[in-house]
Amino acid sequence: MTNWNNNVIIRRVKLVTLLLISYTFTHAQQYFSDPDDLVEAVNNTLNGGVFIVTDGIYNDFEASFENIATKEDPIIIKAENIGGVTLTGESHFVLKKSAYITIEGFVFDGQGEDSLIKLEGCNHIRITRNVFELETSESIKWVFVGGVWNDNDYPFEYPSHDNRIDHNIFQNKETPGHYITIDGSFENNGSDEVYYQSQYDIIDYNYFRNNGPRAVNEQESIRIGWSEMSKSSGHTRVEHNLFEDCDGDPEIVSVKSCDNIIRHNTFKASYGTLSLRHGNRNHVEGNYFFGDGKAIGTSPTGSSLYTGGIRIYGTDHVIINNYMEGLNGTKWDAPITLTLGDAIDGQSSNLSKHFRAERVTIAYNTLVDNSHGIEIGFDNNNSYNKDLKDITIAHNLIKSSENSLVEIVDTDNDQGNNITWLSNLMYPTDNATILSGATTTAFGNDQITIENPNLNFDANLNVWKTTANTPLYLHTLSSVMVSQDIDGQERSVLSNPGADNYSLESVRFRPLTPDDVGPDAYEDFNTSDVEKILSPILIYPIPGDEIIYLGMIDADIDMIKILNLEGKNLLSSNVNPKDGEISINTSSLSNGIYLVQLFKNGHLIESRKIIITH
Repeated sequence: MTNWNNNVIIRRVKLVTLLLISYTFTHAQQYFSDPDDLVEAVNNTLNGGVFIVTDGIYNDFEASFENIATKEDPIIIKAENIGGVTLTGESHFVLKKSAYITIEGFVFDGQGEDSLIKLEGCNHIRITRNVFELETSESIKWVFVGGVWNDNDYPFEYPSHDNRIDHNIFQNKETPGHYITIDGSFENNGSDEVYYQSQYDIIDYNYFRNNGPRAVNEQESIRIGWSEMSKSSGHTRVEHNLFEDCDGDPEIVSVKSCDNIIRHNTFKASYGTLSLRHGNRNHVEGNYFFGDGKAIGTSPTGSSLYTGGIRIYGTDHVIINNYMEGLNGTKWDAPITLTLGDAIDGQSSNLSKHFRAERVTIAYNTLVDNSHGIEIGFDNNNSYNKDLKDITIAHNLIKSSENSLVEIVDTDNDQGNNITWLSNLMYPTDNATILSGATTTAFGNDQITIENPNLNFDANLNVWKTTANTPLYLHTLSSVMVSQDIDGQERSVLSNPGADNYSLESVRFRPLTPDDVGPDAYEDFNTSDVEKILSPILIYPIPGDEIIYLGMIDADIDMIKILNLEGKNLLSSNVNPKDGEISINTSSLSNGIYLVQLFKNGHLIESRKIIITH
């Protein structure tokens, strides 16, 4: 099935220290070779424990677990050695109404028609250091995170939240379905069904590879939410994952809900895009996209397949510090794709529509040596007719030798004043041009500067980096305070355009390789402070009413201020955030646009624009 087991002995040695740290319990370890005995022991334990499946190959190893353990006394279900247990045939695990259970170290080499691991109404489940492969002719979601199918009374008795899927390999998917699906529950109030996504789940340090060939639909590597769930807030984090040759769907990662974070992932040689397909207020930061020399392909229906970047629909997204190199995508799959929409947020009840991008910030991204750059205005053969609104494109660095760095794809759809351009650096070489297809857009000196970025290729990181000779621009972006660059290094008010700000500090975040992810990768236990700093603030509702809420707030933030656009302080207060959320009474403010500023130890760490309408 795979060559993953060739180096199992070496990997076991590398993991010994981690295993000793992670699994030192007062409970006796129990060993099993029969799934029924394992299920009985797990489901009947009252104080957690370590339940070990003896190394070997097991056919049709089916297990359904149901136990609410605790953080102090968790349940660990693990292979005797990482990669030492191979589960074949109809083997699969189901966890129902469970908490604080870990599944670790199995190789799923299935030939069944069930999800390999399915969570129903679970929380604090960890799925770690496994290998997933499934040979089937059916459309199967390999790892599924959802609610209890008949638990429709809100608030739910068993809501899904705080699950983690990490350090796994997902490989060789040839049929529709997703490697990972984040779903949820719905409330049936007698007339309408309201859907709620599983919340605060984390997908990190996984290796996704060989997903293909292209299906018509429903073969994303990760899908977060779905259209009917798109108004729900997921707060999902997808970070530090490697995607390689993931070609199964036009959307490599499909985000279909609100308030999620996609950061520090690496996409290599994959046809398609990271797609903000539905939902609002998503944050995309510090990702690497490499075409890796992959030629334009052909789908089973005869259409062209391209390596792409980020495609954007919905409102109030932040897209910063991303790096894109060697991509050949266009139209749906350009490095940065802003098509028109066929609906406007708040004006259509058809949640399957393509809602136009609105109030989106695209800043400090690097696009280098791609076939195309930022593409705007594609209307899908006149089926999309909703113009973009309030898009900010600032401090990006674009360098290429072909086509146009900015292209209005359908010339009748030049967005003109719907897009604000600020302090972008563009450097066309050879046959490339700055702008094509425009009828009203024309760049001024404060919008686009044409000059050599003086980049240098870093052979260790395999990316183009800024140098001491790269131009410095004054930060003019008021909607988002970008305090770090793609490396995790400090970005001051005067900094380089693009994802990388020149620095001699050590690089914290770099493009990922197979050694950085999967079952044998080291886990960095010391990133929490950095992750908190990088977490965005989420302000809702949008526009704000008499009470606005700020979510995902760093617990160390001690002061909040609201200023008008002239910089006058109108409201200020010491705060003590609880559960990552605070509320602010803005009833004393007139309707208009304001700045929200957050302070830690007297230092401004983030600034965001808000709109108040009473």
